Amino acid sequence: MLKSDNVPTHLLKEFLSDQDRDIKHEAWNYVLTHLNRLDKNFISDLLRFPDTGTRYRVWNSVPEFLERGVLSREEIVNSKKYFLEMLKDENKVVRSLTWYVTLPLLLGKIINLDEVLDYLPYLCELLNSDFRDSALEVLEEFKLKCE
Repeated sequence: MLKSDNVPTHLLKEFLSDQDRDIKHEAWNYVLTHLNRLDKNFISDLLRFPDTGTRYRVWNSVPEFLERGVLSREEIVNSKKYFLEMLKDENKVVRSLTWYVTLPLLLGKIINLDEVLDYLPYLCELLNSDFRDSALEVLEEFKLKCE
């Protein structure tokens, strides 16, 4: 699908919003392999991407963005409310993975534990879902309790 080395960003955004997970996945792989060629504003905009499945992937790459100098810490911090939104996402897959996978990657670098405490009820809600085990691990890892 994305054989070209010069896919226009408007098409990339379309692919990153596609309902087909394979298309999304391929578009995200394109972004990762072309980070140095893509406009910095485009990468920064992805932190605020409307599709939270794609946004989740973007936030997982934040440590790499920082390490490679793709985005500055300040640029990322300026968009952290979009990360926080995913901690309460209606899509429980995104919500669970954000707590379980992404939050540990960002703690102490972009976000502090105190900043996520207001979202704790959304983690606790996952205890009554298929994501119980990951929610329990997050609670244990960060020494949090549900009331």
